[in-house]
Amino acid sequence: MDGSYRLRRQTNRWARFAEVGVRLVPAASADVVVRAEMFGHGGSTVADHAGDAGAETEAREGAWYALRELPADVRGWRVEITKIVVAPADTGPGDVKFAAAQAVWQALRHVPSRPPFTGEDGNPVFPAEETPDQGL
Repeated sequence: MDGSYRLRRQTNRWARFAEVGVRLVPAASADVVVRAEMFGHGGSTVADHAGDAGAETEAREGAWYALRELPADVRGWRVEITKIVVAPADTGPGDVKFAAAQAVWQALRHVPSRPPFTGEDGNPVFPAEETPDQGL
């Protein structure tokens, strides 16, 4: 199953942009991999621009975030990050993570119970994950 998500948000102060594509394959246990040719900059595919390592890390984090939100009995997916597109002036912290999580859910046609959202300033907000000692 394939999915993609493009974050485009304009506030009165900032523009936010990130695009992530994923391919999901059934697997015995959850896994996230990043394909070598996944970066897109201005229509070309390259992997040597500044910030690519950070975008790759965020894409992995977003995919894992999405998988953890799924019910435990349906988490057996291998997520392949197939595309990451950033705009150096408009892609900020959390944007790629947000787009990756949304792309995974879009591929699965899953509606998360506590999805991340963009705040008034355009920054992605990820609901805190519950821990057993929080008593929730």
